[in-house]
Amino acid sequence: MAVSATSAVPRRPGLWGIGSGAWMWGLVALVGVGFWKTYFSRLGLVDAVTHLHAGLMLAWMAMLLVQPWLIRTRRMALHRQIGQFSYGVMPGVLLTALWLSHLRIAAAPPEMGLAIVHRREPALHARYMVATALVMIDPAAARLMLALLPEGARFNPSWGGYALTFAILAVLIVFDRAAPRGRGVFRFVAAVFALNFVLMHVEPGTQAWQSFAHGWAALGG
Repeated sequence: MAVSATSAVPRRPGLWGIGSGAWMWGLVALVGVGFWKTYFSRLGLVDAVTHLHAGLMLAWMAMLLVQPWLIRTRRMALHRQIGQFSYGVMPGVLLTALWLSHLRIAAAPPEMGLAIVHRREPALHARYMVATALVMIDPAAARLMLALLPEGARFNPSWGGYALTFAILAVLIVFDRAAPRGRGVFRFVAAVFALNFVLMHVEPGTQAWQSFAHGWAALGG
């Protein structure tokens, strides 16, 4: 999450840069409400792997909130120091996601790795950091919709979560269309989410996926 010592502070706040704090706080609220019933209200009943994964994701969200503020206040040295934690947090998130997938068949977000790979290119780094926040929208929004929908409603809440994610991506793509560098990031991220949607909601219905899922779930058992 660090940036180079010579990197200048962006002149114009953007949805993806130093102006991202407002909607990041909105995401924090969505995650809090969406995961209240299934996680925060029953902490004593949750397994250790889920606690570890949740803790790492919350640490990542805290970095998403703090780092733009540090750039905006020109505390670049502290920004780089905190960014060093990403080398531990990001692999931890991916490993615990894989661990949970072994237990529950879930997916891990690739954008976190790309944010670190492009840490010395501010235009790309900032956009990929915002993209890492988008992976939390579907699970949080889907849980919120599930709690609000009447019993027996024939609607997949995860589809609503993905719809909200793609709507936000559309706004980011339009907002970024004239950017001199990095404007292709959110298009790439949209393609990744589209592929993820297919893997999560289309492919699981096939026999090949069912065979893989049974084999992955039984691994080490």
